[in-house]
This record gives sequence, C-alpha cells and structure tokens, in this order.
Amino acid sequence: MGDAATAAVAADAAATEEAHKEDPEIVARWYQLEALERAMSGNTVAFLDTGAGKTLIAGLLLRAYAHRVRKPARDYAVFLVPTRVLVEQQARVIEAHTDLRVSKFTGDMGVDFWNAAIWRRVVDDAEVLVMTPQILLDNLRHSFFSLQDIALLIFDECHRAKGNSPYACILKEFYHPVMNSRPRGPLPRIFGMTASPTDSKNLLQESYSKRIVELENLLNSKVYTVDNESALSEYIPFATTRIVQYDDYIIPSNSHNHIKSCLDKLQEKETTRQNSTTKFLKASLQNIYVKA
Repeated sequence: MGDAATAAVAADAAATEEAHKEDPEIVARWYQLEALERAMSGNTVAFLDTGAGKTLIAGLLLRAYAHRVRKPARDYAVFLVPTRVLVEQQARVIEAHTDLRVSKFTGDMGVDFWNAAIWRRVVDDAEVLVMTPQILLDNLRHSFFSLQDIALLIFDECHRAKGNSPYACILKEFYHPVMNSRPRGPLPRIFGMTASPTDSKNLLQESYSKRIVELENLLNSKVYTVDNESALSEYIPFATTRIVQYDDYIIPSNSHNHIKSCLDKLQEKETTRQNSTTKFLKASLQNIYVKA
C-alpha cells in the first residue's frame, strides 16, 4: 500500500475517531445513515471520498451486529485492513465507538506459528477481530476458522480484491463456493469500503464501470455512493485547482557553474563506483572458475 493511500485511510479513520467523541448516531451524516441502512439489508460497498467517514458507517454496523457477536455468542465480526499500521488505527476507532471487545492481529505477533488451539484461546473472549487479510486467509486454509464463525466481514480498501490478492482469495476460495452450494450454508454479511474502485486514475469510463461490476460480483455486493459531489461539499473539503503563473527564473552564471561542477563530480563518483563493481564481479567470477 502506498504512503498516500495509507495516509488517506488513516485520515478517514482519524476524522471518524474525532467525531466519536460524541455519540456516533447523533453525529452521523445523512449519507452515512443511508449507507448503514443499505448495509443492514444486504452486502454493500461504500464508495465514498476520503474524509467522508466510511469508518463511522462500519462502526455503526458493528453496533447493529453487537447482538450477533457479543459473548457467549460463538460468532465474530472480522475487520480486515491492508497494513499493520491500519490494524492499530481501525482497532482504536472501533474501541472508541462500540463497547465490543476488540482483538488485533498482525504478522509480527508470530501468528504464522500458532495452531488451532492457540487461536481459539486468544480469540475466546474477543468479539471483533481486526487483522490483515493474509492472516484470515491462512486461518481459513488451515481450517482454524470457518466463514460460519463470522457474522460480519468488513473489507477496508476493498478495491484491493482482485487477481490473487488475499482479499480476492478469501472470497474465491471460501465465500463463493458456499454461496454457490445447494443447500447454501450460512455466510457473513459483507461490508466493503473504498474511496476508489480501482488503483488506476487513468481508466476509461467503460473500464471504470467494468471494474465496479467486477467488484460487486466478487464481493457479492451492491455499491453505494453519493452521485452528486456538491451534496458532500459541506462535509468534505474538496481540493480546488488554482493556476499560478510566474516568470522564468534565470540562474546566475556563478550558481550555474557551481551546480554543473557538483553534477560532474557526482557523475565521476558514480562512474568510479560502477567500474569498481564491474572489476569486483569479474574477479569473483574468475575465482569461481579457478576453483571449479
């Protein structure tokens, strides 16, 4: 995940965390409540701009599902995020606006070496599990967890569900086989969040629409968005473009000569380094041939 994308998700979560100093149901905006209503009635992908408060919608949905996951219930809510940093971020937000018991799991905890008994012990009292998708995928593949154990499955940055990504593998290997079976077994409610259905900013409209359909099919969901950007303008500070013109700057001759001298020295050092590396590699190869 790029720094910009990570920062965007963190900003969205931070804005939500700030809002949760008040009752989230009171501060929720009309479109958040509308998205919540959609998510309550069926699998939903919230396609909303950064800063629109997608995490608040997820929090409200977790509250609505509290009766399904609160102990002694056997089910869990699972909140998937792409990075370890976001595991910490989103877990704090969930703890801030629900009274559910939250457990966090990242690769640096040594989870790759846990067996089924350890997993059952560490999640015994938990109600919401926040983790990176690879951890859930590994658990499902080892049969430590089953989708039947999950009442609500949340995908943060769900546009990453493509190809052989962990998000996509969870859905293709475990969700869709159950969905297509007869009789069909129980499946978790899915809620996805994204500011863009694709990583690319240069897709044609036809390709963009196709990607949305692919995302809906893979997550077995319907996309919810607010069509009119102006409807969100009072809540989200959209960037405005301003063109600033300035005169060409002429570098004084003495500065120009100094810069050129520095660049020449840098190029000379790089050439020397490359030559040294080449000589070292040749000598190493000759040594290998002699030993052989």
